[in-house]
Amino acid sequence: MPAWSQEDEERLLQMVRDTGLTQREIAQKIGRTEAAVSARLTIIRKRAAQGME
Repeated sequence: MPAWSQEDEERLLQMVRDTGLTQREIAQKIGRTEAAVSARLTIIRKRAAQGME
């Protein structure tokens, strides 16, 4: 699977925020593994937390 693009991250966040789907369900819909979705969300959250410091 290719690296996550900004568009991929935005789609992921939108799905988490707006759909109520589990990480597993989101992974299936976007063609990534559950582990990849979980890891990317962790990265996004860490990035957001650093921006708030």
